[in-house]
Amino acid sequence: MRSQLIRNRLRSNSLTAIPPPTTSEDYSLQLADTAARIVYRSPLPSPNGLPLFIINAAALPDAKEADYDALLPYVLTRLPDEAELLDGRGYEVVFFAGGEDGGATSTKKDKPRWGWLLQAYNVLTRAMRKRLQKVYIVHERTWLRIIAGMFSRIVSPKFRKKVVHVHSLSALATYIRIEDLLIPLSAYLYDRRSSQDIRVPYAHGKRAFGVKTPLPTSSTSLPRLPRVLREATSFLLMEQNIKTKGIFRINAKAVTVNILRDAYNRGQKFIVWKEGDTVLTFSHYIEGTGEVMIREIDTAEGFGLQPAAGLIKRWYAELHEPIFPESSYSHLEASCGSSDLPISAELLHAIIGVDTEWSPINRTSRLIINMHLLPLLSKVVQYQDWNQMTAYNLAVCFAPCLLHGMDAIEDAKVAGIITRILEAAIENWGPHLSALQGADDELFEESLRAPETTADREDDLEESNSQPTSPTRDSQIEGIVMVDNDESDEELDAKPPLPPRPEIITSQGRDTETATKRKPAPSVRAPPRYSTISNRDSIATQLPAYNSRDESAEQLDHLTLGT
Repeated sequence: MRSQLIRNRLRSNSLTAIPPPTTSEDYSLQLADTAARIVYRSPLPSPNGLPLFIINAAALPDAKEADYDALLPYVLTRLPDEAELLDGRGYEVVFFAGGEDGGATSTKKDKPRWGWLLQAYNVLTRAMRKRLQKVYIVHERTWLRIIAGMFSRIVSPKFRKKVVHVHSLSALATYIRIEDLLIPLSAYLYDRRSSQDIRVPYAHGKRAFGVKTPLPTSSTSLPRLPRVLREATSFLLMEQNIKTKGIFRINAKAVTVNILRDAYNRGQKFIVWKEGDTVLTFSHYIEGTGEVMIREIDTAEGFGLQPAAGLIKRWYAELHEPIFPESSYSHLEASCGSSDLPISAELLHAIIGVDTEWSPINRTSRLIINMHLLPLLSKVVQYQDWNQMTAYNLAVCFAPCLLHGMDAIEDAKVAGIITRILEAAIENWGPHLSALQGADDELFEESLRAPETTADREDDLEESNSQPTSPTRDSQIEGIVMVDNDESDEELDAKPPLPPRPEIITSQGRDTETATKRKPAPSVRAPPRYSTISNRDSIATQLPAYNSRDESAEQLDHLTLGT
């Protein structure tokens, strides 16, 4: 009875679920943009085949500054309408409740009142409440758990069965595939407060960084660029971004670059690249129940230009085998060590040419240089009047990423030579070097486009726990086994025979006279206790007779002192 009175009282308020028409003067574009940042539809459906909606608590405005009564109808229009719910399929919601990341620059926002939340829930139509199948609350806080319990007791007892509480993205991955979600950056940052890694139960390994095959093989049996380079480079080369001052020189936040690195290794399908009004989308992943509105996502929830530049440098720095290995140091010092001699295009072709037979670097490294590194840096240099990035500046930024040997001092010595080689290669790429390599701008732009084949859109997962079936180079250098250099046909692992055991002689089996007799162990006499108090008279009676009275007195003094 009491709960029914509360429901009637809450429904008697003036909250509405219908916003003004878009053609009306009362329609607010600002409130519509705010609502689009709070609620948006994920591109792919849930594991149950239902539409999946994302609610981002970090996009909620401050209750002191925003009118939540006016904002509510704009938010509700982002949810499925009556036409979608008539078929009875329902929908699911993922609520990222962490809010702000709690950093030094983040400001604490006031939350809406509990009474307003109850009113907002009752404003929902009956179809919206009944067709809600599942609510995943991620990074929940105490106040949110209290509200969920209040909803289940006062508003709807069945609501508790629909709520799934998870404390991290790793826990969410046990229910749904988080790679199919469009996760906002604030959720990644909040998750990093409790865990540095996101673990998924269905994939263990990496796809992009530190893999043994940095250039995957396409369906046409030709090497292609990995997805991380394809997307980050495409966003960086957009006209508004490539003119930004200090590309590759201004470092991005390490936590943001680490989030991107883990996302590409995990195979996250939807990564929003957004810098101001410049947005990069990949429509070939939009194959779910609805079209995702990437442009409506808040700028703070997208990955900007500096993380893209930092991600490219991180990819080169974490190559399984560096572009310039330690075995090439002596050759580079002999050919390019003198700063007085210029580095010609012919010498550069001999070092980085794909078909060169005597190059000090391997063919995979030469392919990476010609397919991505030099075409990218030569493009950036063309806009040096805006971005202030000359060939020398780019060479200084990339040289440390191209080598990581065992000796840091040797790497520092060779870094200067690598800088000279890279600077000369960037300057000679357009007029001479690209023609010798058979590369041009059209081929580079073609390699950055999204592949038409679905299998080429994502890189293969390299399992971390896979066991090689045959001996590999890594397993052969783990240790050295010393064997005798003979031509015998005996097995190497054969063990020498043990010596025969001595016969056990017993009194029953043989004559006791021939049995070996053991010498009995000497009796051990316990030493006197140090706490025993003795006088000189009792000790004197225990001493043997001595020839000399002086010897007896001396022994008596010794025992007295010892006790």
